[in-house]
Amino acid sequence: MSDEQPRDRGVGTLADPQLRDYKVMGGLDTFANRSFWPNFFSKLVARLQWDPRAIDLTPDAREWQRHPDERPRSLRTLLVGFRVGDDLVSEHIAPFADAARQGTLMSQESLMAWVFFLQRRDEQRHAVLFDRIAADVLGLLGATPAERRAAARAEAPPVLLELFEERLPAMAAEIAAGRKGLSEGVSLYHMLLEGVVFDAGQHTLLEDLADGALPGVYEGVRRVELDERWHIGFGLRCLIETQPSRELLEEMLERAEEAADVWGDAVPAAMREECAQKVVHRLHVAGLLKAPAAA
Repeated sequence: MSDEQPRDRGVGTLADPQLRDYKVMGGLDTFANRSFWPNFFSKLVARLQWDPRAIDLTPDAREWQRHPDERPRSLRTLLVGFRVGDDLVSEHIAPFADAARQGTLMSQESLMAWVFFLQRRDEQRHAVLFDRIAADVLGLLGATPAERRAAARAEAPPVLLELFEERLPAMAAEIAAGRKGLSEGVSLYHMLLEGVVFDAGQHTLLEDLADGALPGVYEGVRRVELDERWHIGFGLRCLIETQPSRELLEEMLERAEEAADVWGDAVPAAMREECAQKVVHRLHVAGLLKAPAAA
């Protein structure tokens, strides 16, 4: 049986487009080495570095001003949602590093905490990008990032605001106080917020922007999506090491569909369903679920 389990996990990894790249780069089938995973993610991050201020949004701004009504309303909804969401995830990930440092993990705890720091740096970079898009392309009112975030908030879906402004800060506070652990935080942050909400929004944006009319926005979102791939993979690794309870896994699965519906009609129904089902698949790939849930 021990010979079959790695082989099954490898097959599942290659079947998941979110995880396949890490398998190809040298990843998800090796679990024995205590220091392998933090080093793996650190090297991956080093290859994915980019500057959100270097992306040229000038043609995007011209196109948006020239034909403001020709882009679907859903595109604006997604962009203002990311303007709010990425700000908040960058603010509330800090306690996760302390939880990793204080835990008992298969990987070296201090190095896992370092990877959380690297993820926070990514999130801060994403927040800068979406603030630039809000200011230079969408033309949101506000002379400062805080003012533009307030303007974006007025247009963002209410359910998204509840998730990112209430549920995420509450979880971060519980982790900081020691009342919740890494499993609970990662289940919400990596598996639902990034693995479903952001995943659905990013893929919808990339499909909407494939016509090349907004090349800078497309390039920025493409880079963000690449970063989020490793974030989700890292979150899954954290769950493998913390071994969440069956109750927490079931709660995560129950909330996946709810998370997929956060964007409302801005994300097509088929995309919402696909992204919700990815949670099931990832947990199965990681060996946390015995078998995928029935369709």
